[in-house]
Amino acid sequence: MTTQFLIDQQTLQDLQLRDRTGRNLLDFFDQAITEGGQEFLRYIFYTPLTDKDAIMDRQTKIHRLAPVVQEDFPFFRVILKDLEKYVNASHSGRMASLTFLDFIGVRSPIYYYRKRSIIEACEFLINSVHFYKKVNALKVYPDMEEMIALSEECLRKFFKNKTPDADKLRVNIFNIEYYDRLIRYDLAANMRKIIRFFYEIDAYLAVAKVAHQHEFCYPELFQKNETGQINMQGVYHIFHRKPVKNDLTIYQNKKLWFLTGANMAGKSSIIKSIATALYLTHIGFPVPADGLKTDILDGLFTSINLQDNLELGYSHFYVEAIRLKEIIDQLRPDSNALIILDELFKGTNHSDASHAILEVMDKLAKLDGPYVIVSSHITELSEKLKDCPLVDFRKMVIDNDENGMPIFTYKITEGIAEEKLGMWLLKNSGVFESIESLRKEG
Repeated sequence: MTTQFLIDQQTLQDLQLRDRTGRNLLDFFDQAITEGGQEFLRYIFYTPLTDKDAIMDRQTKIHRLAPVVQEDFPFFRVILKDLEKYVNASHSGRMASLTFLDFIGVRSPIYYYRKRSIIEACEFLINSVHFYKKVNALKVYPDMEEMIALSEECLRKFFKNKTPDADKLRVNIFNIEYYDRLIRYDLAANMRKIIRFFYEIDAYLAVAKVAHQHEFCYPELFQKNETGQINMQGVYHIFHRKPVKNDLTIYQNKKLWFLTGANMAGKSSIIKSIATALYLTHIGFPVPADGLKTDILDGLFTSINLQDNLELGYSHFYVEAIRLKEIIDQLRPDSNALIILDELFKGTNHSDASHAILEVMDKLAKLDGPYVIVSSHITELSEKLKDCPLVDFRKMVIDNDENGMPIFTYKITEGIAEEKLGMWLLKNSGVFESIESLRKEG
C-alpha cells in the first residue's frame, strides 16, 4: 500500500510550488499545448509519491520522450478541446435519415461541424500514431504499443482497411451519419481513452522539453532508509539565471545540519535548492542538478516565510513556535522526512533564540528518523552543538578580494561561518548617507 508523501500548504508556499500571486515552479514546466495536458501536469505536480516503482514509472514516461523533444508535434489546443467535446456529446446510436434539404444541397451548421470534427478526429489519430511510433523506435513501451494498436483499429474502421489518409476521406451527406455514429457511439469509449493518453503524453513531453533544454538529471532512487543518505552533485535552484552549483551529502548518522553564513551569503538559496530538488524527485521529475541519489523520503516540511498573526495577536516568535509544532504533529514515528528551519527563532532576542535553538535541536536529535536543516546567524551556538554527535556543521563560503572586500561565492562547505557582515552591508546600502543628507536638509 502506497503511503502518502507528507507536505503542507506552508511548505508549498515557501518553495514557490504553489504561489498564486507570483512565479511558481509549476509554470516553469508548463509547456503543455492542451488544457487536458495542463490539467494532467498539474495533477502529477501536486501528487508527490513515496512508492519507488511509481516514481520510476513517471521518470520513464518523461525520459522516453527525450529523443523526440525536437520532433514536430502537430497538435493544436483548440482542435483537441473541440474534438473531446465532440466525442463526449451523446449519440443515440440510431442513424438519421436523409431529408429533402439534404438532396437539394442545403447544409446546416451542424453538418459542417460534424464534417470538420470527423476529419480532425482522423488527423488526430494518424498524427498520434506517427508520433508514438517515433517514441517506440528505439525501445518498445507496452502502453505506447497498446495505444498505437487501439488507434490503428479505429483508423481501420474509418478507412475500411485502406491506408489512412485524412486528405482522402470523403465525407458527404451519404456517409456523414455513419462516421458520426462511428466516432460518437461505436468508438466513443476508445476515443476517450486515446485522448486521455494523449493528454498524458502532452504533459510528460512538456517536462521532457524543459529537462532537455536545461540539461536536468534524473535522480537515482533507493528504498526508505536503504542507504541512509541524500547525495546531490551540482544542485542549483531553477529560478537562478546564473546558478552556482553545489555538491552536498546529508547522512542519516549526521542528520542535523547547522547551517551558518553571513547575510546575503546564500543560506536561503541553498536550502530552497535542496528542498526543491527533493520535491521534484518525489513527483518523478528531472531535477536541476548534475546527479542526485537519495532514499525515498516520506515528507518535506519548511519554515521559511512566516508572518506575524496580528488578528490572533501572535508575535513572530510565537508563530515560529506554532509552525514547528505543526510540522512535528504531521510526522509519523518512523518518519525520515526532511525538515528545514530557516533562521530559526529570529523573532526573539539573541539570548532566547540561542536557548530555544539548542533545546529544539537536542530534542530533534532524539527522534529516530527526520533529517533536519537549521540555518542561523547565531554562530556562537556551534560550540555547544558540538556535544551532539548527530549535528553536522555547514557554512556558506565568503572570499575576499585584493582590497579585503567580501565576495559571495554561494558555495556550501563543511565548517562554521565566522564572517560578520551586518555593518558592512548596512554601510554599503547607503542608509547612513541618506540619514546625513536628511539631517543637513533639516
